[in-house]
Amino acid sequence: MMSLICGKATNYDSVLFLACNDITDTLEGLNSLGIEARAIDYDPKFEEKDFYTCKDFIFDEVDLTADLVIHMNCEKTYMFEKKGDVILIGDDKHHNGDCKPVLSCEQLVYQYGIEEVYEQGHWSERATFLNGISHYWVYGRI
Repeated sequence: MMSLICGKATNYDSVLFLACNDITDTLEGLNSLGIEARAIDYDPKFEEKDFYTCKDFIFDEVDLTADLVIHMNCEKTYMFEKKGDVILIGDDKHHNGDCKPVLSCEQLVYQYGIEEVYEQGHWSERATFLNGISHYWVYGRI
């Protein structure tokens, strides 16, 4: 999935990743290409990391300005307000604390008000204790 995201991200001058966990190598790589890439993640482990803002992008005041916003864990947060190009990714794992498990691409389109879908898809991973986890993604414009 990261290769798909990075492929799309290289078409933009600025990219913002939301709820992405540790993607330091990706951020460094995009910035080395002259793309302003940064991330917002609320986990305190990112307080001292380059390219990261350690805040909650839903409840804290943060700058969501970017040519492309990539939300990597839509199931973990409420919707954010942003106009422009987005990549939305979510899964149906039902983690403890997930706000809204993502069950389809259509759900992401509806919840975020995607006006134009450029691409969408899903993939599954096998889990030993379940039948598997499905991940859904939508690339489009809000």
